[in-house]
Amino acid sequence: MNRPAPTPLSCTSRGCAKSSRTPPFRYALCEVWGIWRNAMMTDSPLRPDQPVSLRNRLILGAVALILVLGTLAIIAIDGYGKRAAELSYDRLLASAAFQIADAIHVRDGVVDVDLPVAAFETLALARDDRVFYRISGPRDAYLTGYADLPRPEADQGFSKGGARLIQQRFFTSRYLDEPVRFIVLRRLLTEADITGYITVQLGQTINARADLAEDITGKGLQLIAIASVIALGLLGYGIKRAFSPLDQIERELAARNPTDLTPLHVTPIKETWRLQQTINHFMRRLQDTLDRMQRYTGEAAHQIRTPLAGLRAALQNLRDHPDIDDPKLVYNRIMQSVDQLNTTVSQLLNQATITHRLQSEALRRIELNKVVKEACLELASHAINEKVELAFEADAEDTTLPGDAFALKQLFRNLIENAVRYSPVNGVVEVRVYQNANRFFVEVKDNGPGIPVEFRDKVFARFYRTPAAAGVGSGLGLAIVREIAERHNAEVGLMDNHPQGLTVRVGFRKENARG
Repeated sequence: MNRPAPTPLSCTSRGCAKSSRTPPFRYALCEVWGIWRNAMMTDSPLRPDQPVSLRNRLILGAVALILVLGTLAIIAIDGYGKRAAELSYDRLLASAAFQIADAIHVRDGVVDVDLPVAAFETLALARDDRVFYRISGPRDAYLTGYADLPRPEADQGFSKGGARLIQQRFFTSRYLDEPVRFIVLRRLLTEADITGYITVQLGQTINARADLAEDITGKGLQLIAIASVIALGLLGYGIKRAFSPLDQIERELAARNPTDLTPLHVTPIKETWRLQQTINHFMRRLQDTLDRMQRYTGEAAHQIRTPLAGLRAALQNLRDHPDIDDPKLVYNRIMQSVDQLNTTVSQLLNQATITHRLQSEALRRIELNKVVKEACLELASHAINEKVELAFEADAEDTTLPGDAFALKQLFRNLIENAVRYSPVNGVVEVRVYQNANRFFVEVKDNGPGIPVEFRDKVFARFYRTPAAAGVGSGLGLAIVREIAERHNAEVGLMDNHPQGLTVRVGFRKENARG
């Protein structure tokens, strides 16, 4: 009887197309594959504004893994149940066949079959099954039983080498539209008047076998279900415990005041310790930035208030004394206050721009000679207007190093502008780039009054000006110079220029250039 071809199973990421002929375990495997694919192989959230939950992905992954292992266990238990049921009932069938074979004798040259009741009582333990038998003598001569029982292929499964007293084999076939399990037992007769094999073919329907296999599989399913529930519970508890430090960090941050940037203190777990340290480091940097901004804002407000106060006083003087003898003097004071305010605001904006670049921009390979030369060219016309000679000299050839060209140009502009401002008429400002074994150096020399030794550490503070400082200034130029130099791991030094003036030297480490 031809069996219908199994319907192919179509597997997709969403599930399986199952027909009535689809094997149940193949369908279960396909469903598990769909769950696993959706849980573990989706890299993006369902919606762009919906973040991926690592907790849910771990839970889904654990569920999918348990389903895979459970399905494999079910398949293994189902196979074991079928083999165990078949082996048990095959032994009963073989025992009955041997009893029948032992009851066959030869009397007066005739094969006598006396069917033992005990053999059929053994098979009657399977109450829902039916038993069929056929007994044939030498040369396959029919003796008794069901003559039309299906026969195995000729001699298949029997020994072909030499004579054996007893040979047996099992096979399954259909009889009367039912699947039947058969044993074929051949016993060699060695009587004087009859020689040959007698064949006992005994069959039994497989209802009891199927019931036993289903019972074994059912009990296995119950154990797997209990184990799966316990495993899911333990996994859920373990995942919850694993994510508890993250939940604690979230709760602590959510409960904080927006201005509270103190370090986090949560349970030290190795996997979250580095995250906690990174957050604490970020908050320390943010706190430092806020502290600097507060100090900077206070200092800036004070520096802006001074020229505004002078401007207000001059305007009030004009208002109260419109017929003043020398109004030009008042106008000069107003212009001086405006220039001072303009310089201060420009320097504040300049420093804010520089600070932002130094914190947000990565350093790139630049040519130091080129940056210094461009700063000199941009200030050449200013030096001419001030009747100061500006000279540039480069004694180093390869001066490549990592840096921010915009910030470094501003550093050198500040130094050159200060040198030009304080140089006398017909003075000389020399800018030189040179190197030694370990460093690149940029020197700016002028012929001005210089800076006394006792003030050289103070001039790098914001808004600080020496008592002898002349002209309009904000006191931010050298503060910006030091901030840019520190970002580039450079050192700034102030020295006397002989016979008169100041030398500002900026040194860059060559190991930074190689890095």
